[in-house]
Amino acid sequence: MNRIINFNLYPVNNLGSDAAIKWIEEVKNKLDQDGSCVFPEFVESDALTQMVEEVNSIKHLAYPGPKKVSPYFFNYRLGEDQNFPDTHPTKRKGKRNLAQVAADLIPAESLLSRLYHSSEMLNFLSAIFDQPIYLNQDPYQSLNISVMNKGGCQQWHFDSGKMVTTLLLQQPKAGGIFEYAPAIRSDVDENFDTVEAILDGDHKNVKKINLNAGTLSLFRGHYSLHRVTEVDGHRQRLQAILGYTTQSGYMGSKDSSILHYGPRVEEIESVKPLYLK
Repeated sequence: MNRIINFNLYPVNNLGSDAAIKWIEEVKNKLDQDGSCVFPEFVESDALTQMVEEVNSIKHLAYPGPKKVSPYFFNYRLGEDQNFPDTHPTKRKGKRNLAQVAADLIPAESLLSRLYHSSEMLNFLSAIFDQPIYLNQDPYQSLNISVMNKGGCQQWHFDSGKMVTTLLLQQPKAGGIFEYAPAIRSDVDENFDTVEAILDGDHKNVKKINLNAGTLSLFRGHYSLHRVTEVDGHRQRLQAILGYTTQSGYMGSKDSSILHYGPRVEEIESVKPLYLK
């Protein structure tokens, strides 16, 4: 990982050192307070250049997926047994304009794949979350590349996973801003009123992060409503989503994979875990 992770800035390779222990505590506090933590220049500049070149060679394989999506697209049936009005968050759909390269189309020898599978990343995340972290076993959802052209965006939404790890590979000329409202829902309260207010344009509690290429981000996306604003200009926004999980042997929904990666997924009769021995 010496050629990939910037160990001069981030002591991921020496987590037992005093400096690393102090740093990990700072990261934990940041996540607890803000729901998000970013690490600029996490990837070495030469490695980032190679990653972008590798992504450019496969980005034509990205599948566009749905164009209008609910904030709860990971849980399509939420609220279906309730007589909610059309203005209710579970009935609302926002504009989604992006394409994704599924994990099975990303070469195993690529730098991005090597980073995702590295023991350094697993140990780093395990230290932050104080529990073992595992690779997502899903052959499509484990590692993704998001491609946004001019006008590309992602609607306000929550994530299915409680821990989201992303790496911005290429920033657009303008736009493509990450916006989020931290910790507005919990395991016992969906807080629909606040979600509806944000969907209606009340952004007083919304935070914005204009990420630079090479930045790793950790985010509690299951509890924080978030979106990516429209990309402006002709330089694409390229982002990797690294699918780590606290659940050993985790496999995603095949229905979700069909929706986001195309009908080719449906044609495969059986799906086997990727990394279990």
